[in-house]
Amino acid sequence: MKMSTGLKYQQRLQQLIFYSLLLVVIISVAVLSHRYYVTADWTANHRHTLSPATLELLTALDSPVTVEVFISPGHQYQQAVESLLQRYQQQSKQLTVSYIDPVTQPQRVRELAIQQQAEMVVSGQQGQQHVLDLSEQSLSNAIIKVSRSNLPELIFINGHGERDIFGDAGFDMAQWRHQLSITGFEVQSLTITEAMQNTNAENNVVLVIASSQQPWPETDIAKLQSYLQQGGNLLWLSEPDADSGLTPVKDQLNLTFVPGTIVDPNAGKLGLEDPRFVIVTDYANHPVTAATSSVTLMPGAHAMQLFKAESEWQVTQLMQSQIDSWSELGELNTQTLNTLSFDEEVDIPGPLLLSVLLEKMNQEGTQQRVAVFGDGDFVSNLYLGTAANLELAMALVNWLVADDDAIQIPVIKTRDNQLVLSDQQSLLIGIGFLLLLPLVLLMIAISLWWIRRRR
Repeated sequence: MKMSTGLKYQQRLQQLIFYSLLLVVIISVAVLSHRYYVTADWTANHRHTLSPATLELLTALDSPVTVEVFISPGHQYQQAVESLLQRYQQQSKQLTVSYIDPVTQPQRVRELAIQQQAEMVVSGQQGQQHVLDLSEQSLSNAIIKVSRSNLPELIFINGHGERDIFGDAGFDMAQWRHQLSITGFEVQSLTITEAMQNTNAENNVVLVIASSQQPWPETDIAKLQSYLQQGGNLLWLSEPDADSGLTPVKDQLNLTFVPGTIVDPNAGKLGLEDPRFVIVTDYANHPVTAATSSVTLMPGAHAMQLFKAESEWQVTQLMQSQIDSWSELGELNTQTLNTLSFDEEVDIPGPLLLSVLLEKMNQEGTQQRVAVFGDGDFVSNLYLGTAANLELAMALVNWLVADDDAIQIPVIKTRDNQLVLSDQQSLLIGIGFLLLLPLVLLMIAISLWWIRRRR
């Protein structure tokens, strides 16, 4: 069929319009894809997606933060660091990232004391933080520390045999001090007299009493009572047979400690031979425990109770021991631990109160917060990394400084997908692939040949 000239021109015009529209669609898709993005993380543990805590941090970021990355072009870590920082930049316009080649800018390397490739320097209104590893936890904690408008301060009281925040012994708390420092807290160790000289009602300060082993003089007790009366925040980590002389402070907080040491027969379920390890699974509905992902472990704890039903404090009974636990009033030593049993005539039955949170409005119209725990070992060097102890400790101090939104950024771990086979299983798989599978294929081939031949 011969086409007329008019029909040819009409067909060419249609083709021209089609290709023009196709070009417009391609350009539009390119522009839209540059301005808007859609991502999907299909990994099992979402290791390519920022955690909700980091997303909340970046959304609330209200001051400029700069990240300087010292890495040579083409370095093996370049793609990983760019991928990580791109996810951060997509969530906040307050974050500025620059890449610096250490070879071309040695002066800047010396100025910031750069130690390695892919090291990041995070700068904000509270100074600078160095990030040495490519993890969300380290980077987000650095951003928290440099962007906080008012750095909270924890003052650990010393002078009465308290735990040493700089000591490496199991009883001490150097590891917790390190975690507090990298998360944006100023941490000091002072006497009660020095602490009173360095605090006032406007400071974002929490005093910490960490298991005093020596009696408190009356003058120190009076200073602590005055601090609480003026609306100061307090974290009290008590122990059985510790904190001698602090009865007036307990009365001020409407608390009394239960005699004895808590014994938990459930410790054996976690492979613990010592029943003085209290397994805590009963939490109050509170932001502190909402940030705690699993059980916590309280070694050698004692219980407390409220001695008046009504008080000026708003009370949250944060944690309790399990119902089959009890406070042992008899002698506890290595010989008696394996034969312990509840004596209803002497011992105090569970569940027993392990910690309380107290709140009230102070004279300045701000919230005063106090936390009292019947154990201090859970934040010691020996037990801080056990179960969810670290999560509880970090959530607790953030609540005490009224920074409820600042939570510890979780470590995203790769799931263990390794397949471990026994020798017999490996042998069976080997025989299957080397002998059985070829034999099956051979039999199928012979069967097909035989069927075709009979036809």
